[in-house]
Amino acid sequence: MSNLNKLLALVLALILACALTIGGVAEEAAEERAEGTMVYATATFGQKFSPFFATTAYDMEVVDLTQALLLQADRGGAIINNGIDGETVDYNGNGYEYKGMGNVEVVQNDDGSVDYNLTMRDDIKFSDGEPATIDDVIFGIYVLSDPTYDGSSTIYALPIEGMEAYRSGMDSRGNKIFADGEGEGYVENNLYTEEQYNEFWKFYNEEAGAAFAQEICDYCISNGYNAPEDSVAACAANWGFELAEDATAYDFWDAIVAAYDTVEEAEATESAGSNRLQLTIAALGADYETGVDTGDSAANIAGIVRTGDYSMTVHMTEYDATAIYNMAFTVVPLHYYGDPAMYDYDNNQFGFTKGDLSGVKAKNSEPLGCGPYVFDGYANGVVTLKANPYYYKGEPKVATLLMQESVDSDYVPGIITGSFDIAAPSINEDTVKAIQDANANGELAGETIHTVLVDYRGYGYLGINADLVNVGGEPASDASKALRKGFMTLFSVYRDTVINSYYGDRAAVIQYPISNTSWAAPKPADEGYRNAYSVDVDGNDIYDASMSEEQRYEAAKQAAIGYFKAAGFNFDEETGKFTDVTDTYEVMIPGAGQQDHPAYGVAVAASNVLGELGITLQVNDVGTSVWNNALESNTAMMWAAAWQSTVDPDMTQVYSSENAHGNGTNSNHYSLDDADLDALIKAGRSSADTEERKSIYKDAMEIIMDWGCELPLYQRKECTTYSTERVDIDTIPQDMTPYWNWYAEIETQAVK
Repeated sequence: MSNLNKLLALVLALILACALTIGGVAEEAAEERAEGTMVYATATFGQKFSPFFATTAYDMEVVDLTQALLLQADRGGAIINNGIDGETVDYNGNGYEYKGMGNVEVVQNDDGSVDYNLTMRDDIKFSDGEPATIDDVIFGIYVLSDPTYDGSSTIYALPIEGMEAYRSGMDSRGNKIFADGEGEGYVENNLYTEEQYNEFWKFYNEEAGAAFAQEICDYCISNGYNAPEDSVAACAANWGFELAEDATAYDFWDAIVAAYDTVEEAEATESAGSNRLQLTIAALGADYETGVDTGDSAANIAGIVRTGDYSMTVHMTEYDATAIYNMAFTVVPLHYYGDPAMYDYDNNQFGFTKGDLSGVKAKNSEPLGCGPYVFDGYANGVVTLKANPYYYKGEPKVATLLMQESVDSDYVPGIITGSFDIAAPSINEDTVKAIQDANANGELAGETIHTVLVDYRGYGYLGINADLVNVGGEPASDASKALRKGFMTLFSVYRDTVINSYYGDRAAVIQYPISNTSWAAPKPADEGYRNAYSVDVDGNDIYDASMSEEQRYEAAKQAAIGYFKAAGFNFDEETGKFTDVTDTYEVMIPGAGQQDHPAYGVAVAASNVLGELGITLQVNDVGTSVWNNALESNTAMMWAAAWQSTVDPDMTQVYSSENAHGNGTNSNHYSLDDADLDALIKAGRSSADTEERKSIYKDAMEIIMDWGCELPLYQRKECTTYSTERVDIDTIPQDMTPYWNWYAEIETQAVK
């Protein structure tokens, strides 16, 4: 899928569309701007502005601006341990001081357990003036840990003492009905009535599929994939399905099911976020979300310990390197989202009835917190935020912040025409040209638009499934590794030319399978740093600095020949071809048949050279549905993809053998199965020493590269654009990163 940005050809029409779309809101913004109003362009809201249940990135922006975290993070995403007094951390040669609402002390005990001792400031107030205490934090933790919680937080998966015991013995009524027979007939019980049972299965069997398809359509529309055409057929086309122009969501669901062997496979592969069970429960309401007792459970979470009005301890049974990021709890107001009369810590009451989050969900559309802004309302596609006079970092200088729904292709024209002050458009050729044309200096930063580029916290790569590309059915053998490294050596040499042609200076080639935004990413100055697949089968450097581009291509070809020989292929020196390669290899590129993908040129260039050597590599440019199905079913030999990295560089999900060969989460699509790699992954997750972890992950990445299963391709840029005419550029955050974005210092930003 790709955004349909046709900015250059339609610039006049887009400017007109902007004016029509924004209408009176833009005029109002222009009138109020002199009084301190800023307008931010964003996409369609899901209107779940809850710190517990927000799911879309756009709703989360509203959450971030109205809420605040107990612990602060720096520009690299690392948690600040002493936020109350503040810490200074260097980034890009500059020292920045970070202050937050709390401190954390991590204590590793002799028995292997860990205590996270949390302390919060005693002068924090919510935006309604009510004081905040540690009880607000504890209330929030119990919401996220409730057996019926169905939001995106996974704190319940951490090894917190007593968590499993607290969550056991209860499930939502909807889940229970689903587990009790798949609509085969009601059996009398005391957990749900026959009427509830029949209502559930009627919706699940007759409506949930269409709701599933409609969620995909809503996703496409909210992300601007098919604007201005928002029909089901247009959405389906962007999802890889061809339907009639008058198709309905029911037709879309039928097409999805028909593309797979089972309904379950279709649902698991094509979901835009929810499954039919979740959609059914959500549609039928609170009665089906409410928890019902199915057995015994603990009255509290033993590892959540209140130690004072402004302090608590989270006790975990073992160390988990990712846990520290989960300690940055949102400080949510118990008096607003819960019921203070139902909070009594000593008597195991935590602000709501266990198993009933209906009161919390009732506030989904109207958030309240202790963040920089106060939610003032949502109407006509605009979220209105007002400066919070009680914000602990000081009342924001911008009195009113309007978050205006729009589409990506209108962001830059909107800044040019004065409708928007800030936007984060997709950084493509059309966007770059429009910005450069708007600035008299022809640059991305000028007198009309100021652009800030930062590395996206993920990266693009080419992958190979070791179970499908090997010698003699032995994926871990030296011969199999040599075979895959032969392919990777050829792919690798074409990266610079192709990526630069596709992205220009908006992306950079990377050498290790990790985002450059991670603190664990190897740097060129590090000992042992080398470019990906830049040595031959004997470990000698393939290239030297004096080589021309053509000489590098030839050197890579010769090195690849060496690897293929090591794989056992017979090479005829006279013809320059391998004579016994009968297998046909395939690399799958999700370019939707348009060749519009940064990996396409890399694959084609390598395929041409391989053809000269007598090896067939088919480059198949397919839709995302076909590509995703092959990846999830582990039938893709080679493929191109990109992913977003987490703050912590833990490698368990992507590279652990527990998740390979269709096991576990089936997220190790490389089929990497290496005991040494598993041991390093476990060691990295178990260490609290950052430098030690960095060394461990460097060793782990060397093993991944030695298997020849992944070639890092590029790290692209994201951009934020400002109206230079209306925003005081001197007040925007310096050294922005994926973890320190445009509103990280919103309280100090100012309009002209």
